[in-house]
Amino acid sequence: MLYVVGVGAAKGYLTDRAKEIISKAEVVYGSERAIEYAKEFIRGEIRVLKKFGKDVYEEIEREAKDKKVVVLSTGDPMVSGLGKKINGIVEPGISSVQLALAKLRVDLCEVVVVDSHGKDSYDEIEKALEFRGKVLVLADKNFDLSKVKGRVIVLENLGLEDERVGEDIKSDLAIVYVER
Repeated sequence: MLYVVGVGAAKGYLTDRAKEIISKAEVVYGSERAIEYAKEFIRGEIRVLKKFGKDVYEEIEREAKDKKVVVLSTGDPMVSGLGKKINGIVEPGISSVQLALAKLRVDLCEVVVVDSHGKDSYDEIEKALEFRGKVLVLADKNFDLSKVKGRVIVLENLGLEDERVGEDIKSDLAIVYVER
């Protein structure tokens, strides 16, 4: 049995159901950060993922045929996470998108979410702004704010001690809210 479990955007955002699934796993995979968020609930063997990719996911899927395996995904596995990449039962988590929307007091149904990690998504953002007028961009330090037209708010490291709301990007854990 294979689960892909969202551990939340920061420590303390793990759901009760996620805690239960994690505690019953024989093997738990995840990044160092994801494992840190769930560490106190892990009873099985811990395997830190140093690389991600199809070969790794297929190996995990094979192992899950004989064992109860959990793959931890920061935030929510279905928000720019591992949910589409690994063939398992998805247990949602509280994502940075949800934290940003709560902080901004903006309804999810009012925005378009665009993942801009490692790619040029400025045309996609422009089209989303034309369509909806509000966009949340999952960004990193390479995102060029000057290419976005509209009111911009940058939210970084949401849920962490160094959480920051500002007008520039200093972290790879950034969400950019753009409104026309």
